[in-house]
Amino acid sequence: MLKCLVVSFALCWSMNSWGQMALGSVSLDPYIGYPNLYNLTIYSNYNGNLPNPTDYKNIGGSFSYGARLEYMVSDNVGIGADINYIVSGFTLNFESYTFDANGNYIQDANGYVMTTYSHEEKIQTFRSMFRINYHFVQSNKLDLYAGFGAGVKKVKQIYETNPKNLMYPDEINNKALIPITSRLALGMKVFFTQNIGAHVELGAFGGGLLQAGLSVKF
Repeated sequence: MLKCLVVSFALCWSMNSWGQMALGSVSLDPYIGYPNLYNLTIYSNYNGNLPNPTDYKNIGGSFSYGARLEYMVSDNVGIGADINYIVSGFTLNFESYTFDANGNYIQDANGYVMTTYSHEEKIQTFRSMFRINYHFVQSNKLDLYAGFGAGVKKVKQIYETNPKNLMYPDEINNKALIPITSRLALGMKVFFTQNIGAHVELGAFGGGLLQAGLSVKF
């Protein structure tokens, strides 16, 4: 029985059509991207001017999250969309003077009253791109492609300090410095069944350098 199962699996694995994205095919590729370059470089440690910072922690982690949808307009060319989302930033605590509602120092019999504040700086980045792929190798279960994407980038920057006071005002900025984005990529898909597989992609700009996840073909 086990031998029959192994032989059957081997025969299915050898089917030429598994890895082929032909005219009219549609694929959905959810993925996780790595690394989070902001957290790896800019937010790897704190270089600001808040007094006595402690308990520094990155927020958003090392990964981004996204998905691609592709429709094959020929046996080798596909068009579609690529979206991804990433959170970067940090939280920390710092000790500073206590202020009243007018921004004046609060004092008691022992001098200036000190308060421990919590501070968060967070950047949420959302990218939405038109995508075109050229599938230059399609054989057995393997699909190799080169891709280009271009679109828009939305960024939300949040600066928040608690407890609230006039000396450390909160700020929300919804404007990206460069509101456009693009991506150049080389990718590979390997199918385990006729419709289900995995993919990995190396790319520049427009998301993580390395992206990997599932591939679902319709």
